[in-house]
Amino acid sequence: MAIMSVVNAEKEGRLESKIAKSRQLEEIREAKRKEAEVRSDDKKAKFEERKQDLKKKRKRHSAPGKGEDTENESKEKGGKYKPRKRVSFG
Repeated sequence: MAIMSVVNAEKEGRLESKIAKSRQLEEIREAKRKEAEVRSDDKKAKFEERKQDLKKKRKRHSAPGKGEDTENESKEKGGKYKPRKRVSFG
């Protein structure tokens, strides 16, 4: 009987250690999952910030560009040059 109790105690110890190990691994997985979520949130935030910066840049540069185009068109329409006539053969 003493031998049986020793063997059972060893088995229970192994089972307990397996359960403890599985709990530890689950905690590690959970921690990794949380870190991954934090990183993905940071990445999304940086992406959105960069996108907003690019939109602001585009607005700033497009306004002067439009003014230049209208000035060039008005000069071309001025009258110094005659528009060419186009003929279609068909």
